[in-house]
Parts: sequence; C-alpha cells; structure tokens
Amino acid sequence: MEIRDLWIFKELAESGNTTKTAKKLNYVQSNITGRIKKLESELQTQLFYRHARGVSLTSKGTLLLSYTDQILHLIDTTKKAVQDSEIIQGPLYLGANETTASARLPALLASYNQRYPEVDLSLKIGETHPLINDVLNYKLDGAFVVGPVQDDDLIQIPVMEEELVLITDQRHSLLSWTDLKHQTLLTRSSCIYRKRLEQWLQEEGIFPRKIMEFGTLESIIGCVKAGLGVSITTQSLVKQYQVERGLNLHSLPPKYSNVSTVFIRREDTFVDRAYKNFLSMVKQQDPAKIE
Repeated sequence: MEIRDLWIFKELAESGNTTKTAKKLNYVQSNITGRIKKLESELQTQLFYRHARGVSLTSKGTLLLSYTDQILHLIDTTKKAVQDSEIIQGPLYLGANETTASARLPALLASYNQRYPEVDLSLKIGETHPLINDVLNYKLDGAFVVGPVQDDDLIQIPVMEEELVLITDQRHSLLSWTDLKHQTLLTRSSCIYRKRLEQWLQEEGIFPRKIMEFGTLESIIGCVKAGLGVSITTQSLVKQYQVERGLNLHSLPPKYSNVSTVFIRREDTFVDRAYKNFLSMVKQQDPAKIE
C-alpha cells in the first residue's frame, strides 16, 4: 500500500467524483481509476460503490477513510517534527464559526500574518459540531467554537465570555417577554445561538408567531430595523456592525445570556513553532481587542 494511493483514495472519497479528483490532483482519470482498483485488490475488498452520479464509500471504505486520516496526519506530524527549524513557516489549518470569524478574529489573524508571513494560514468557516469533528479527524489543526466542549481527546483554551442579546427595532418595545408571542423570530439555519433562544422560549411557554430564516446576519439586522421581527446575537457583533442606532437591545436572563468561545485542538497534535506562536497569541490576546 503506497501513501500516494491513500491520498488519491481520500480525495476521491471527499469529492465522490473521479473526474474532479483527477483534475484536482493533476492526474489522468484512468490513473485514478487504476490506483483505486489496485488498492481494492491489495485490501481484497470493495471501497466504493460506482453509480451514475459518481462514487460513494462502502462500509469498508468508510473504515479505511478513518484510518487514512490518522495515517496522513501522522506522516504530516512526522515531517513537521523532523523539519521544524528556526524559521516560522508551513501550513496552519484553522476553523471558526461565522460569528467568531467576523467579529473577533480579523485583528488576531492580521497580527499573526504580519509577524509570520511565511506561514500559510487558512481559515474554514463552519458550524460548531462539524468544526469539532474536523479537529478530531485531523482535518483542522484547531478551531474557535462555542464552548465548553466535552471530549477527552481535545484541549480547549478559553478565549472570551460575552453576552447574548435580543434585538428589536426602536418602534416596537417589549413590555414583557410574552410580547414575543406576537413577533416573528428572524434567524439563520446555522445560527449557533438559536438553540439556546428556543430552549429559553420553550421553558417560558413562549412561542413566536413564526420563524423566518435568512442567509446572512446583515440581512437579519436590516429586517429587524425595518420592524419585520426580532433576533438574537451577541453584543460584540452588534458593535462590530455599528448598528446600535435603530435597534433596541434586550438582555436575556443570566441562565441563557452568557456564551463562551474556546479554541480547541487535539491533545496528540504536534505543535510546531508556527502553531506554538499562534497558541501563544491566542492565550495573550486581550478580549477587548478581539471584539
């Protein structure tokens, strides 16, 4: 079994399409097909189902993919350990939820990039649970997510605590929480705070008139200001977009208002100089500056 075959297998498993995999790896399509058949022959098992839409993993293929991630990670870790030098360079794959990426990370990432321009820094935006899985599966070196995270394989660094607020337009003040029964809740399908808001409303026996989903926070804020409905976000994000004018901010009960952001990484991940310096900046970062 060759390492190159595992790379091809991993790319094909993720794309589900031989043509796309061949194009990405700069191979001819027949080479991809031949390598996969060779791998299946060596392992004496079928790794993919072939169909009109492309390919999909069999149960054995799914099992091999989990081991492949670990093998390739170990190879990458070995290279970093052996090649680690005084020069701060190399790739650093990070993840963050949309709220963190837009409101808190720009200053930190810009500062790091200015200090260490030779590091190939990349950031994946996603939801908390998929980001956690990507870190656990060695696809990301680390990620900023909503905490706390309960997993023995992960180390988490507290980044900041902040407050969730309910936002309404200035023309319609909430005299009591029960007024929310007559409001439309504006949210995103991937909103990391939506579940907490719905849990609070359910415990209070409050059910909004209806729920409308939007693609971006900017569109939600614009619709709230226009009086279409109410929404939930963090105080720092409202300040980030500088939209306090035209909005009323309402504090939630303490049980639901506090939200923490943590940076997570696998405990067994090799920390080279580039990663070590990034972690140091995360720990030393002033929360006020991140906001």
